[in-house]
Amino acid sequence: MDYLDLEAERLKLDPQEAKVCLKCDRCNAEIYENQEYYLYERDCLCEQCFDEIQSDEKKECERIAGEDNGD
Repeated sequence: MDYLDLEAERLKLDPQEAKVCLKCDRCNAEIYENQEYYLYERDCLCEQCFDEIQSDEKKECERIAGEDNGD
């Protein structure tokens, strides 16, 4: 393997060397090329922000069978 091959491999493995493609609309984190992101209500979200939103929504919907939830 020559130097150019090694450098190309290093760039693939180091996410900080990857091209920034997007920014999270909630926390402004950089989203790099080939990194997963989420479209949620027209916002571009990083994985952490998406997980937080999903967790909050899950809590709002949570009920316990047999307990009076006031509805």
